[in-house]
Amino acid sequence: MLSDLPFWTVVAQIIRHTPAYVWAILLALVALGLMQWRDHTVTRARLAAAPIGLGAFSLWGATMAFDTQPAVFAAWLAGIVLAIAANRWLRWPREVRPTADGGFALRASPWPLIVMMTVFSLRYAVAVALAFHHDWAAHAGFSLPIALVYGVVSGLFAARALRILKSAPTASALAPA
Repeated sequence: MLSDLPFWTVVAQIIRHTPAYVWAILLALVALGLMQWRDHTVTRARLAAAPIGLGAFSLWGATMAFDTQPAVFAAWLAGIVLAIAANRWLRWPREVRPTADGGFALRASPWPLIVMMTVFSLRYAVAVALAFHHDWAAHAGFSLPIALVYGVVSGLFAARALRILKSAPTASALAPA
């Protein structure tokens, strides 16, 4: 694309050349995120779906964009660890109640949608940036910070799941006195 094109022409071309499956992923993430805006109950299996799905999506984004460089994977993994550590301070989610059937009752929250849209937006923005600047994929100054952020953002869901699981009563707490 020529750099002297009007901004909105460039934006229209980017949107026009975005594959249809990308918009399907966006719709699915919005639907999943909007379901979090009401009080709900999750099972342990469903609780694992978000960190695994978004973790895989962000790792896929990092490895596809940056040619599976070992340092990229290490930066992504460091982001996951950083997010888990940061959630000790963030304490997300704050209100969790274990249910009698082994699930977890969660309060309505916009944060899952915000984090999902952040993962999607970052992945989309990186894809567009690399479409214009292919050579950035080989530069550690671009690839490593992006992989770290991918890890942090998707790691927030792993941290969330761990915090929810920690709210479950332990076997000793369930034993009669």
